[in-house]
Amino acid sequence: MKAWISWLLVFLCALAIFLVVPFARIIQNFVTVHWGRSLFGYFVLAVTFSAFLILFYILFFRLKIRSFSNYIWLSLVTGLYIYFTLKLWQVPEEAVHFLEYGLLGFFLFRALSFRIKDKSIYFVAILIGSLIGIFDEILQWMVPFRYWDIRDVGLNALSGVLFQFAIWKGINPKIISEKLKPKSLRVVSIFLGINIILLGLCMSNTPQRVASYTKLFPALSFLQKEETMTKSRYKHKDDEIGIFYSRLTLEELEKTDREKAHEYAQILKKWLDENYEKFLQNYSSSTHPFLHELRVHVFRRDKKFNMGLIAPNEKSKKSAFFIAYKENLILEKYFGRTIQKSVYRWNEAKIKETETLINKNKPYVSPVSFGGFPYCSEETMWLVILAFLAGLALFNIWLSRKFT
Repeated sequence: MKAWISWLLVFLCALAIFLVVPFARIIQNFVTVHWGRSLFGYFVLAVTFSAFLILFYILFFRLKIRSFSNYIWLSLVTGLYIYFTLKLWQVPEEAVHFLEYGLLGFFLFRALSFRIKDKSIYFVAILIGSLIGIFDEILQWMVPFRYWDIRDVGLNALSGVLFQFAIWKGINPKIISEKLKPKSLRVVSIFLGINIILLGLCMSNTPQRVASYTKLFPALSFLQKEETMTKSRYKHKDDEIGIFYSRLTLEELEKTDREKAHEYAQILKKWLDENYEKFLQNYSSSTHPFLHELRVHVFRRDKKFNMGLIAPNEKSKKSAFFIAYKENLILEKYFGRTIQKSVYRWNEAKIKETETLINKNKPYVSPVSFGGFPYCSEETMWLVILAFLAGLALFNIWLSRKFT
């Protein structure tokens, strides 16, 4: 295969990933309604296991490779793909990232192998795949009802790492030498730097900056309604609940709940039968943080409660009811006045139903509003990035002097 054809396949694969983004929710809803959400997970598991069998057949029967270690490494990577897919079983559609970026990793390796003949090829393939994954998430952020998620960036990168590891240790192609060349390491450094800078820019894409550049470019004004990529958030500890996160301080939560309870309760009633995601877009975390967070807590509470009602066993029922109980506790303690006046207030029967099976004293960590800059300022983040980039530059200068 010629090099340009290999790069064309990389381009087409990346383009296909991007083109799916606007239709992902439509596909997800269609599959969920007709066959159930778990189909995504079973599909990923089936493709993963099938790929393992195909590779085993090619290596053992076609290429006559008899090295036991190759198959151990392939089995290990396959096992990790299965493990991470099962870990995502609550949101099995997320596991499709493994297939998308695994295939992309294959095409990237094929294309890069025309120019890079040492082990740096694996790192370059991972970093280019990660870069495409970041752009994938940026596009999702720009599409209505889709959101930027740093965890998805991690899943994309993880898939690339696993697939390149499978090639390196499982297939161990003979065209790739073990010795690393300084020129190849410079390429790795460049792509690593680009990834870090782009992630930094995404983390710096605060609501204030979105407002600034959409004023300069009015055609982008629709972005102001999108869930922001990053936002400051606070980690709150409560002896009765555990940990929950908010874009507001405890004082701000209490003040907003006191002053806006009636107004927000009316808004929640008005939107009762409307689309949940449309509500979140209309009342985004940047414009209405209190109302946005309240609605997400309600959604998570009610979803887990309903899952508990139809749980196949007592363990699953306890797990779902525990989350529902704790989320309701957050709502009652920190969004109390608003929730009491709203249509989402739980009656005593529901509360008692969740209490009977669970350990109320067990600590809970709510994922709602997790993200942002909890441990360092934006300025500190950029200082760390610049220091890292300076270190990369010095490393490459040292390499060039050592091997000249």
